Amino acid sequence: MIASGRSPRSIQKVIDLFEGLMIPDAVICCNGALNYNPRTKVISYPQFIPHDQTLLMVEQLRSEILNHGTRRSRICPPSKGKDSQEAGHDDDLKPLSVHDNTDDDQLMAGRPGFSCEVIWITGTTPSGEPIYDQDTSFVCDRTWELQRKHTIYYKYTVVEGTMEEFIKSLQHADAVGGAGKRGGVIKLMALDRNRSAPDVFDSLPENLRPASSSTTSSAGVVGAEQGSPDSFSPQVSVTYSGNHFLEMSAAGVSKGLGLEKYCEAHQISREEVVAFGDLLNDAEMLQFAGLGLCMGNGHEEMKKLANRVIGTNADDGVAKEIESWFTS
Repeated sequence: MIASGRSPRSIQKVIDLFEGLMIPDAVICCNGALNYNPRTKVISYPQFIPHDQTLLMVEQLRSEILNHGTRRSRICPPSKGKDSQEAGHDDDLKPLSVHDNTDDDQLMAGRPGFSCEVIWITGTTPSGEPIYDQDTSFVCDRTWELQRKHTIYYKYTVVEGTMEEFIKSLQHADAVGGAGKRGGVIKLMALDRNRSAPDVFDSLPENLRPASSSTTSSAGVVGAEQGSPDSFSPQVSVTYSGNHFLEMSAAGVSKGLGLEKYCEAHQISREEVVAFGDLLNDAEMLQFAGLGLCMGNGHEEMKKLANRVIGTNADDGVAKEIESWFTS
């Protein structure tokens, strides 16, 4: 089976490449926030981020990114050509206060962008269980679209206002007993147009970027703290699987959780499971499996967690590993 940070629509494109030779009965999507059956197009085990936690995370990340300075010389220049106005990087650059800038190479304020994967509820079963749409919906703000539009190959929605306003609209739909379109966020993403995801992650304060956990020193669960409202932190899992953006799910959600739920449903012991992974969002999955294998070009933290390190993806590491099981 495939375990990915991607949505069902993106995973379906990968499965289609096999031209019917492999259609699994389940795929772990959105870093474990849901399982998806490509045969029946049914979503199961959705793990929603509570609306208030999603809103709090967006608000705090926006503040942190806006107040982080990046030297203008380190920011990519605007693109040239017919799409330069849309793809340019100078359209929303703003310097931080004069007190933060003491030389010609000014510190420029961060430029936060947000997106999310939403599952819409289309109805209920006779027993009252929710019926979910067959795929997630991708919703983003204008800043995200400016930065990432060249990578979006599917239908998406740009919010008219801010991401905070969109999240509040979801809260309202639930609060009024189903009036309007009901749904929930299962994956939240954030970026700074000036910096890479690892740089953004490393710059976050401890209440947003937890200290070393049992899984990895670079990912973990942000927990609620007691005390004043100012000290309250969102309860979400924070990670990244590439250089472009942070990825957030409900607390405790991971590919490992999706794998565990599948194994429970099919009475498969963890000792019978082999998992291949390479980046931070694979940590819990590698730990759950009886045999966790990290790619040779994987993250150094994942190599430490894995039972063994195998060849790189460029060297067909997964294929060679599987073939070795059946040859003497």
